Amino acid sequence: MVILGSVATAWLLIGCGDDGGAGAGGSSDAGTTDATAPTDGTTTAADGTGSSDDDGSELTDTGPVDECETMVQPGGTVVLTEHGPVDGVDHEGVVAYLGVPFAAPPVGELRWQPPQDPACWTETRLADEPGPGCAQLESEDGPVVGDEDCLHLNLWTPGPGDDAMRPVMVFIHGGGHALGYGADPLFDGTRLAREHDVVVVTIDYRLGALGYLAHDLLDARDPRGVSGNYGLLDQLHALRWVSRNAAAFGGDPGNVTVFGESAGAVSTCAVLGAPEAEGLVHRAIVQSGTCSQRSSAQYRGQVGDPWMDASTCTGTADPLQCLLELPFAAVVEAEPTGYPSVSALGQAWSPYVDGVTLPASTDDQMAAGEHVDVPFVVGANAEETASDSIPLDDAQYEALVAATFGPLAPLVLAQYPVSDYDSGTAAWIALSSDLKFICSARHAAEAATGGSSAVYRYHFSYDGYTTGPMVEPAAFHGLELVYVFGNFDAVPFGGLPYPINADDEAMAMLLGEAWTTFARTGDPSTAALAWPPYEAGVDPYAGLDTPPLTGAGVRTEQCDFWSSLAGG
Repeated sequence: MVILGSVATAWLLIGCGDDGGAGAGGSSDAGTTDATAPTDGTTTAADGTGSSDDDGSELTDTGPVDECETMVQPGGTVVLTEHGPVDGVDHEGVVAYLGVPFAAPPVGELRWQPPQDPACWTETRLADEPGPGCAQLESEDGPVVGDEDCLHLNLWTPGPGDDAMRPVMVFIHGGGHALGYGADPLFDGTRLAREHDVVVVTIDYRLGALGYLAHDLLDARDPRGVSGNYGLLDQLHALRWVSRNAAAFGGDPGNVTVFGESAGAVSTCAVLGAPEAEGLVHRAIVQSGTCSQRSSAQYRGQVGDPWMDASTCTGTADPLQCLLELPFAAVVEAEPTGYPSVSALGQAWSPYVDGVTLPASTDDQMAAGEHVDVPFVVGANAEETASDSIPLDDAQYEALVAATFGPLAPLVLAQYPVSDYDSGTAAWIALSSDLKFICSARHAAEAATGGSSAVYRYHFSYDGYTTGPMVEPAAFHGLELVYVFGNFDAVPFGGLPYPINADDEAMAMLLGEAWTTFARTGDPSTAALAWPPYEAGVDPYAGLDTPPLTGAGVRTEQCDFWSSLAGG
């Protein structure tokens, strides 16, 4: 477990969303299959060689779209993208397009460079299998799975080629910016697209050091003059692809919602802080993540420099060339920052304020009304860290608080006395969930009121799902994703199909309808629940439970406490 030395640092990183574990794009709590393992058999062993695109063509930067000429005519499930024709597969009432490249493979000289457009293809590309996930550790002890050539997206649409102009919803997976896979079965867009008549897109983006390494050695070769934030740049490049191509798939490029969970929520907020996202995003949903990013000095000192010191290139005659020639597996394995964890309060890989792609922290931009100002939903789950916290007795809990907060520990223990909880573990779950996620949601909502667009807050507390014997239900990190996407078949249940109950179906309808209504209108209110617009100081919220409710003030005393310690 990574431990912070001060609550001020903790507040800066509040809700960092560096979720851990295997599973649903880092949201292991939702209990899905291994998110790092592509289903098409293309996962590369740790040989670091990368791969070419599966049509055999070399992918490089291209010129204007009209240079991508083809004799193929669109029709049926064949769609012309700006780089070439693709053919999808009919699936349960929608058409799925899987593994579509939105950027050139970031390999060779394109490693640690902003993404480039892929080369054109002239023959119809069958988009029936997802591409490989981006290179990452399969577990804390390895091995490395995925590939360095991974910049693909997946799209589900009820009507390719029609003129319905549906809302487009682009989902960014979580995983601590080090794990996850856009084609995880939990994020399959079939049900969301079919039942709510929207276009759903999931993306892959560079992870870990390949996606977020910022170091002096790399600055000079980056055209921006600074390094890092490559995963964020991938996300922005995917949004540009969506803007240019959505209409061909029956989507509205003028109505794009970006949403993400955990590290994907952090990414969503970083997108809103990136000036080049202006016009590409029209709504945003932040699920269990922060809108704060570290400064360059903090980020490089905490992550980039330690990584470089631990790499095999330190001390070589030409460390930059060494970095460029390292097999991608060696890059992934040189991770001194630890495997991401939901309950730990530290943060490793992430977007950071580089002065160019991110000119300032998004929350500061929001407060000043200088961000990409769009309708905004933010929220968290009631017991975020429940599935990831280690067992603690009373003494162990108090020792952990003392080690984490140092001289501030007596104040923290007075706010979270173990006697108020069933166990030391329950006390830590409450503390870490508040500090890292729940109070972060309030902080982001308050900051977002600095803009002119509507802001909404939710609190997800549903725990009525079916459990196995001796399992205590909780509204843990990532649980809401099951209900947003409605993919109950992605939830393992002892080798049997998950037994969906009536409350599960009600929650899936509530969240699916709220998320897609927000995408369509900018207001998540439905016949089932009218969401109150957010007001700083009042803290109104929509309570996502059965039955749903509205209220004012989520963990107010605790969030006021953390804010006061941080000088807020």
